[in-house]
Amino acid sequence: MLKAFERSQDFQADPESILALINDFESYKTFLPGCLDSKKLSADSDQLVRGLLVFGFLSNTYEFESANQTDGYNVKIDQITGPFSIFSASWTLTSLEPGATNVLFQASFQLPFFLKIFARQGVVDAMGERFLNAFAGQLSK
Repeated sequence: MLKAFERSQDFQADPESILALINDFESYKTFLPGCLDSKKLSADSDQLVRGLLVFGFLSNTYEFESANQTDGYNVKIDQITGPFSIFSASWTLTSLEPGATNVLFQASFQLPFFLKIFARQGVVDAMGERFLNAFAGQLSK
């Protein structure tokens, strides 16, 4: 069964800065909760950014390789390899006024059986909120 997370939040930053942060895989390890390592991987086009994130969870590490496809202020994310049976997400950025942007983040995923016990909706929502707040905090620096 697919799990989902969706939140809309206003950020005090312009869409270009947010877009740059979303695609800056190198910086994720410095601000994203649970991210032990992160790096940008080579990609075939200017609209595609590939990255590898390493997360620590319950004394294990999980590698998540994804591809970010950018079209204007929209970013579609697909897992290439990783711990999810299925994973896709998107960021939709809408400029509100100079220096303010509405960010809509949507994700849907399915975990393998051995991780499903950690996928209660309350846990999914709390993790999603922590990730969005981490992005907002990084942008305010």
